[in-house]
Amino acid sequence: MNKNIKFAKSVTIISFLALLFSTYYLRSQVLKLNTIRMSSQNIMTEQARKDLSESLPVRQKEYEAKLGQYEIENKHYEEMLDLYKSDYEEYVKRLKDKFVPPRMPRSPVKPISPELSDEMQKIGIEFREQQSNYFNSTSKLNWISCLAALTLVGGLLYLLMFDPEGKKIFYLVLLVMSFVFMIGPSFHSLMSALAGFLQAPQGMMMNSGPPMPY
Repeated sequence: MNKNIKFAKSVTIISFLALLFSTYYLRSQVLKLNTIRMSSQNIMTEQARKDLSESLPVRQKEYEAKLGQYEIENKHYEEMLDLYKSDYEEYVKRLKDKFVPPRMPRSPVKPISPELSDEMQKIGIEFREQQSNYFNSTSKLNWISCLAALTLVGGLLYLLMFDPEGKKIFYLVLLVMSFVFMIGPSFHSLMSALAGFLQAPQGMMMNSGPPMPY
């Protein structure tokens, strides 16, 4: 009986460590997917910072043009306000004219350079490959986790029933924790769902400045 108890404890420890390893392995794979996505965001952020610096003269001209448009609209507003107070009939006639200040031209959209487009394509391919590797490794690791879970539960139940000197409350707590954090489907399903819902990074159109209205 003592040999069986020692064997059950050894199997339980090994199974617990195997499940713990599989849990962190899945987490590392999902973290790698997110790292690939973040690398694309870093590239786009750096490009946006560069474009922002280069577009400063253009944005300054746009600001000056907007300021001129504002002055036109403000002058029209003040004239209409004075007219409203002094000559209401003339004010109504002016409303029928439907004066609309001239609109500013729309700034063009800067295209993505071939180098940046190629870099984003490479990151997208790497992401897809990592996503495929995740599900391939998970399908294999699932059976190892299944075997480890069965031996862990079997070992803990054996110790609960037949270990006369062991602390049964300790075995029970360990069994519950194993079900909640490793054996239960919630964590692994969450990791797989997260990996499945993640989309490959997409290239973003870079603007030299904010779009202007028509």
